[in-house]
Amino acid sequence: MRMVLRSMPAATIAVACLASAAATAQQPVSRLKGRITTETGAPIANAEVRAEALYGSAAGTFAGQRTFSERTNAKGEWTIMGIAPGIWEFDIVAPGALPEAVALPIRLLTASGPNAGGQLLPWQLVMKPLPPPAGAPGATLMAALEAARDGRGSEVRTLLSRVAEDADADYLSGAGRIAMLARDTPLARTLFLRALERDPASYRAAMGVASTLLIQRDFDNASRAFDAARSRTHDKDEQKFLTFAVGDLATIKAR
Repeated sequence: MRMVLRSMPAATIAVACLASAAATAQQPVSRLKGRITTETGAPIANAEVRAEALYGSAAGTFAGQRTFSERTNAKGEWTIMGIAPGIWEFDIVAPGALPEAVALPIRLLTASGPNAGGQLLPWQLVMKPLPPPAGAPGATLMAALEAARDGRGSEVRTLLSRVAEDADADYLSGAGRIAMLARDTPLARTLFLRALERDPASYRAAMGVASTLLIQRDFDNASRAFDAARSRTHDKDEQKFLTFAVGDLATIKAR
């Protein structure tokens, strides 16, 4: 190796070193952490967490790895390495539970400190899947969830069309998240709006409305909806990632 370096011009060696440094700078290590728990805070193990990039930085074209899939450990924790700035949808499917889904803007911050490296997110995504309701209504939602995971969108729409007019906000929000998994944003938004009408104080309904507005690139209204969702929860982790979502949306100039 020494003989090779001696035979190379100094300028060539310098250019190669600069190129290597540039490549390293363009590929920062980034990390997003989260937890999946029950409503009472008990960890949920073996939940599937899927992240998909919808748009790139400032809601532009995305470049990089577009999807990630992880599972929670015994503490309900998960980590995604290498996530890039952009607008992402996070879908969570836990055993025997209704799914959770949320769309959020991701803006990375450079880590500070003498031993810090790469980039980080100063918040964790904490989600709390609910068990399905008992009886036929719950069976319908779980069948729709299975259809969504299998990519049978028309079947999802058929099953969710059976949602009763007097369904409560949690049921409607669960149906809306299944529609999000099926990538049927118009149906999801309709269900979330119905949930919010049923219970104006519903955190899940407000989060669903905010997510669908973000997916549809209605950034101003999405920001207001995330702010409204933040006022509907007392969970500090939820308030924190919603605060950053509102702040990150303020940096998006694309309209």
